Amino acid sequence: MQSFMSKFPRMARVLILRQLLWGAAYYGVYVLLTKYFLNELNYSEADTIMMLGAFGAVGPVFSAVGGFVADRYIGSFRSVYIGYTIYTIGFFLLGIGASTLNIPLSIFSIALIGYARGLSATSPTVLLGNSYPEDKRVEFQEGLTVNYSINNLGSFASQYLFPFFVAYVAYQGNFFISATLMFITLVLFFTFRKELAEVGNEVDRKPVSLKIWAAFIVGSIAMLGLVYWVFANLDEGKYLLYSLGGCAILYFIVEMFKATTAYKYKMGAVLITLFILICFYFYYGQMTTSMNIYAINLMSEHLLGFIPIRPEANAAFNPLWCFVLGAPVIYIYSWLDKKGISPSIPTKFAAAFLFSATAFALLALSTQHVDGQGKIAADWILWVHFFQSLAELIVGALGAGFIFEMVPRYLSAFAIGLRSVTLSLSGILAAVISTKIALPKDQVLTPEIIDGVYAGYFTNLAIFAVVMAIVTLLLSRLIGKLIARGEALEQEAQLDPATAN
Repeated sequence: MQSFMSKFPRMARVLILRQLLWGAAYYGVYVLLTKYFLNELNYSEADTIMMLGAFGAVGPVFSAVGGFVADRYIGSFRSVYIGYTIYTIGFFLLGIGASTLNIPLSIFSIALIGYARGLSATSPTVLLGNSYPEDKRVEFQEGLTVNYSINNLGSFASQYLFPFFVAYVAYQGNFFISATLMFITLVLFFTFRKELAEVGNEVDRKPVSLKIWAAFIVGSIAMLGLVYWVFANLDEGKYLLYSLGGCAILYFIVEMFKATTAYKYKMGAVLITLFILICFYFYYGQMTTSMNIYAINLMSEHLLGFIPIRPEANAAFNPLWCFVLGAPVIYIYSWLDKKGISPSIPTKFAAAFLFSATAFALLALSTQHVDGQGKIAADWILWVHFFQSLAELIVGALGAGFIFEMVPRYLSAFAIGLRSVTLSLSGILAAVISTKIALPKDQVLTPEIIDGVYAGYFTNLAIFAVVMAIVTLLLSRLIGKLIARGEALEQEAQLDPATAN
């Protein structure tokens, strides 16, 4: 264990601890929101699906803006520090809103949380990447995978336990726990502020003018108002999210044409990868929308026949598997590398689509195994999450690392934000499509409804995943050629600087 931990620089370890705390705080709130809106605030299934889809989409789509601000104006370390302060306030206010069942305050609170995620989401990857020397990029990729697994450890603990805590401390108590966890991260960042600033970007090591701070505050207020409007006007808000995501990708294309010829090829590979990520994260979005509603309506409350679990805590299976599978995935990559087998990242994405296809095929099959109480065994959902989590583990860590390596450093936080933009676009699309299986309140679930509503929907998702696996394999060849050409041009430029542009 000591030998394994020695691979991680000191600041990388601090950032991985931060990821554990953040995962527990954020996903502990996330797992409760569906039933909070359904039961406490009396939202319909369709409106709840859209609210959760928007909540999952707002932070990622604004993360490109947050990355841009971090790159150009306030620095990556400052972005995380400020963002986590706003997280803490948002969780605390959500607890107050839950104690009074105040809908406007609840919406404002999740708007704060969405803004905080947008501001701070990309910068931890930049800090982690800069914690490693330039000649330790393989170790950095391993660090990303471990970081992703640790995030899921915290996420699993809170998603499993928080639904049980509701009986003792109600929803507001859980939200206050999340606020406390985020406050601990602030203490951690304050303690190591000098070292963390050193692994930030160049802006972190320079003072920020009052003019920039004033513009940042005004911009933040405007963005927060925009986020609140999205949550309060979901039907119109989804089009705004689509537009913002499209603008972020368009800006990336503009920067691609400004870059050196070598980076033009590499960024072209990233652009194709973004399309693949949008399609893949559509399945990630299903876990918090259609799959979650399905589990809440039909999943039994015992796993393996004896382990108690709340249906809304089914999402805990995802981080559990991600944490368990993290080390085996690293081992498999190392074993393949020793054998001289090195699949490209896009090829690994194609494998991820096949795992997603298996997951949703199992989900469709589960509809044929409803017991006499009108429930399916929780074991079905456990194994569905096994395959989907394996797919997510492949894509989640490697996607960010791949983008980080393919773009100029001055665009690193923004470009990593583009990965989150794909998560946003696919998440809101998943929510919109998932409303097709939303049922009226107090609907009795007959075998005909289960078969007609759920079985066909999940079968179609499985078929589409197989199609995307094939498409991704074909695109991986093009991506490989673009990267190879870009790297060749970089080598030429090192020998003859006149060819750099």
